Amino acid sequence: MSSALESSVSRASPGYRDHSGDELAETARLARDEDPRWRMVLPVTSGTREFIIDQMPALVFTYSVAIALILAAAMIENSRPLPVIAVWLLESSVSIAVRVLIFRRMVRASTVEVVTNVGLRLLPVLGIVLAAIHWSWTATLFIGPHLNLTTVVMLLTYVMLSIACLGLAPASPLICAAYLVPMWGAVARMLAASDWASGSILVALAAALAGVLWSGFYVIVSGVRRTLVGSDETHLLMRELQEQNSVIESLRAAAAADLETRATVFASASHDLRQRIHALKLLAHVNAAGAAVKSPFRRMVSTIEELEVFVTEVLQFVRFDSDRRTERLIAVPLQEVLQGIELQFESLALQRGATLRTRATRLCIRMDAVMLGRVLENRVSNALKFTRKGVLVVARRRCEDVCLEVWDQGDGLDAGWLELGAVRKADDGLRIHKDGFGLGLMIVRRLVDTLGYRIEVRSTPMRGTLVRVVIPMQHVLPEGQR
Repeated sequence: MSSALESSVSRASPGYRDHSGDELAETARLARDEDPRWRMVLPVTSGTREFIIDQMPALVFTYSVAIALILAAAMIENSRPLPVIAVWLLESSVSIAVRVLIFRRMVRASTVEVVTNVGLRLLPVLGIVLAAIHWSWTATLFIGPHLNLTTVVMLLTYVMLSIACLGLAPASPLICAAYLVPMWGAVARMLAASDWASGSILVALAAALAGVLWSGFYVIVSGVRRTLVGSDETHLLMRELQEQNSVIESLRAAAAADLETRATVFASASHDLRQRIHALKLLAHVNAAGAAVKSPFRRMVSTIEELEVFVTEVLQFVRFDSDRRTERLIAVPLQEVLQGIELQFESLALQRGATLRTRATRLCIRMDAVMLGRVLENRVSNALKFTRKGVLVVARRRCEDVCLEVWDQGDGLDAGWLELGAVRKADDGLRIHKDGFGLGLMIVRRLVDTLGYRIEVRSTPMRGTLVRVVIPMQHVLPEGQR
């Protein structure tokens, strides 16, 4: 991990659990520069420390259970004099207390302090040596020459202690070895002197124990150890990612606020501009009344209307991002949508001398009615401008999907204009010349993408254009859910 990564950790931000960001960075630096042999003793990282803290209560509990089991077996069989048992019990209590004190000292010390202080670094080794001495002495006390209940309990208890000790192996294999070798060495010596454990029995017991310890270490411990050794590097990287995400979120919020402000200002300015354009159009119409078809006033009316369309489309395009953040999905019968379109554009169709027809449908869609309404309004309005006879709006099934189709009988689109997504041109004598700016279809495509639909456009020159909105089946509601 580079020094730039370490320096990126904020001083004021908390680190992993109670470790600060600076402490994580300093520990990672010291761990990289230290003698590699220390890693076999105790690789001090924040992850190793937290791992030991989590393991120690379970280890202390295991030690206490082992002492209780051995004590119960010895008392049942009365295999040892009471004074000997009392001394052993006192020593066991003192051993546990000393290890708890060592554990508390390690917990209270900072990670950097443990790395730089050799005495603190060796405290866990001292604790494990005391434990090994205790259990070696226990083996010499309670494993006798004959096979009895105490001996069986001792063997089972030592297996339990060995498995518990493997919990520390990811943090320090050396500590684990310093604990297991003396303990099982004492057990082997006592069993060898007994009258029941032959050589073959000892070999079988040793093989079984080795299999248990090997499977525990190499199957579980080895992978955990690699994670612990590199834990500080991982935590530093996680903190850097969190900080970068926080910065990105702040930038996103600022950009959203700025976009909202700009949209508000632009909408206000556009409203004033559209009012003035509308007033200018009315004046031009008054002066153009009764004038020749190709008079300058007629041309001025056409240009003003083009400007009005352009301003309207630009305003819709600017509103798109804010509108799509408030998407509302509800179940809506398509017949209601089609009836609304028919009523909305009835007067425009009469004004253009065209017919607007819809077909009844029983389909019901889970959709954002406002967004889909804007799609249909844009396409129907555009179709009525350029059709020579009529416009048909229909909803129909196609396989499992539902298609909303707008058909017109206009001049159609050239292939090049169709690829660019532009709106048509028309100039047929008495009609006013109108150039499309391409924003209308662009807005429709973005709305359709947001809704999870897709749009298809087919056009034949001099025959008309079909705009089809394909609604996937997951948005179509079965009849029982309408």
